[in-house]
Amino acid sequence: MERCVGDDGHHLTAHQAQHLALVGLLLLDPGYVVLDEATAEDGSSNSRVLNRASAQVIAGRGALVIAHRLSQARLADRILVMDAGRIVEDGPHDSLVAAGGRYATLWAAWTGGNGRGEG
Repeated sequence: MERCVGDDGHHLTAHQAQHLALVGLLLLDPGYVVLDEATAEDGSSNSRVLNRASAQVIAGRGALVIAHRLSQARLADRILVMDAGRIVEDGPHDSLVAAGGRYATLWAAWTGGNGRGEG
């Protein structure tokens, strides 16, 4: 999908388009936000920047964050792990990792065993 802004139709990268959408949310200043894969269209090279921007958008407001990037899920107060449309685990990041279940397995794979989750 082509994304353009301005009178001259300046082309945006996926990263720029996602960042612009997050800025728009900040300007609207809603009490609650829904972020559906806010970093999905971006490559790993810019994921940290968009993770920080997403964290700023949800700070001080209610948020539902749908994410496959576990580095983004890790920021949540409560994580729901779903499989085949059913919730199979529920809790904060540290508790889910300590429980050694499905989320812990995903986290270990995501972090390559280093536990940092920067990807």
